[in-house]
This record gives sequence, C-alpha cells and structure tokens, in this order.
Amino acid sequence: MGIDQKKWSRVYKENIVVDGLLVGPPSGKHVQELLDCGITSTNWTVSSHREDTIQALNKIIQFYWLLEQFPQSTLLVEKSSDIDRAKREGKLGIILMFQTASPLGTNVHLIRIFHRLGVRVIELAYNESSPLAAGCLEPANGGLTSLGIQAVQEMNRIGVLIDLSHVGERSSLEAIEISEDPVIFSHSNARKLQENPRNVSDEQIKACEAKGGVIGLASFSAFVGSTKGGRHPTLEEYLKHMDYLLDLVGPDHVGIGTDIMISEPTDGVWWRATTGRLYSAVSQEMTYETHNIKGFMHHSDFPAVVNAMLDHGYKESVVRKIIGGNWQRVYRQVWDKGSCT
Repeated sequence: MGIDQKKWSRVYKENIVVDGLLVGPPSGKHVQELLDCGITSTNWTVSSHREDTIQALNKIIQFYWLLEQFPQSTLLVEKSSDIDRAKREGKLGIILMFQTASPLGTNVHLIRIFHRLGVRVIELAYNESSPLAAGCLEPANGGLTSLGIQAVQEMNRIGVLIDLSHVGERSSLEAIEISEDPVIFSHSNARKLQENPRNVSDEQIKACEAKGGVIGLASFSAFVGSTKGGRHPTLEEYLKHMDYLLDLVGPDHVGIGTDIMISEPTDGVWWRATTGRLYSAVSQEMTYETHNIKGFMHHSDFPAVVNAMLDHGYKESVVRKIIGGNWQRVYRQVWDKGSCT
C-alpha cells in the first residue's frame, strides 16, 4: 500500500484507532493492510442485508478460520480490554457485528447465542423493515415492533451494542428512549448538511448524545456531499460534518465509521446491482469508483485524515476521542457489565 509511517502524527501512533464500520470478507491480506495503516480495532461486518441465521453462522465460521490461521496478527474482541491488548501486541482487534437483524428472525433468544459466538454489535434493521424495526427507507417511518422492544431489552441485559445506522428515524428514537445503555450510529452523517435517508437528523444526534452514545462519521460519498453529475465530495466536506457534530453534541460523542469496502471480488458488479440500483435513494448519483470521498478512499488515508484534523485546529485531546477513545468508552459501558446469563 506504500504507507509512509513517517507521516503519521504522534497522536495517531500513540493512541487506539478504531474504525466503527468496515465491509469486506475475512482475509489475512486485509488484516495486514489494516495493521499497516495503524488501525487497532474495527467493527467488521459479518452479516448484512437479509441474510438468515444459517448464513450468519457460516459467516462467523469464516471469521473463526481467520482468527485461527492468523493468531499472530488478530484477536477476537469480546470486551473493551481486548482492544487495549490488541494495541499492546500489535494485533488487529476484530469486533464481529451484524449490519442487520435478519439473522435473529423472530427469535430474540438468538441474541444470547450470537453473543456467545462473539457478536458484539447488531443493527436493528437494514434499510427495509425487519421484524424488530422500520428501516430508513420505509416511507411509513414506523416505529419499533413489540419484538423490537424485547430485542432492545435483551441486548441491554446481555451486553450487545445497539447500532441504529440504517434504522428509520422514529424507530431509532424509540430504541434510544427504551435502551438503558448507550447506542451508536456506526456510520451515519448529519442530514442537516447532506440530505440522504441514511443520514441522521439533529433530533437523532441529540438523543444519541443524551444516552451517552457515539455517531461514527462515514466517508461514503453520498453521505458527505452532493454526488450529482458524478461529483466527488472531498475531505474538507467530511470535516464540515465533524465540525457540525462537535458543535451540536461535543467531542465525547463523535467517532469515525468509514463504511469502506475493503474488497469487492466482483469489481463493482454486485455493488452496482444492489446499492447502486436498488438503493438509489441512498447512493444517489455516485459511482462505485467514487463511493468514498477524495482524501478518504481507503484505510491507507486514515493517518492523513488525522493529520488534517490536527491541521484543522482540533486539540489533541479531541482527536484522541474521535479516533478511538469514544468508541472505547461506549464499548466499556455496554460490553463489560458482567457475564451473559
């Protein structure tokens, strides 16, 4: 990847760096690339869209193979201290997360089973409605179902972090109100700056802050700025989203969740047929080649983004929180409450 570590800031080198969301198959090559970029830990998407229980289990098995075959460079994150250990040992801390609730079907007891298998983050819906909640693309903007209320309570009890990216506005607000624990929007930006159904309103942002949660800013182009006519949004526009959230809710509730796709074996064919075509309201007019912003196209850009944050005038203490400290705090509050019973 040609990473020049001499250009890493001291802040970047010394502190835990967490990506709140990435997408891609488990691969030793990808692990090494992320380590070369200085990433300490990441929420790695295991299951998404409408995958069922068996499909999710098969995906988890693939991550177990990765952990088994690359023990010198990976570890499974099950509690917040595992991320500290990953930093000390120079390994990548892998957080197993579902970008969908579909593997649960209508059985909230599966939350416990998936927790015991290592899953620590679950989204309540993925664009469309799930048995738990309305997705962000549903025109009716429905709320949580009775099953969704049970799922929120069970995730609180067991220690699974609730992710509300892709969830509808009303259902996300209801989940935040019901939850006893902090929740996150792992990869969503400010709708006030860029109108997109996947971005979040000021009301959602403030509710997440009041519950002690974190909003992870994505580098997905259509969440950052206009992509009309093939326009490619920039890092400067990304920092405007960061400025906006810092002004709105302060430095304790902002993180980075890139939504970077680290590998797409079909060279964009799958993406164009699904995200590009079926979710055109989300992808808008961006292309596969420009679906992350200029200046934050790959994880190799992460160190330069942190340098840009420092050059932008952010204090070191604020940067430390945004690149990992805030994620760590939420993980500690949710995951470390005690053992699952």
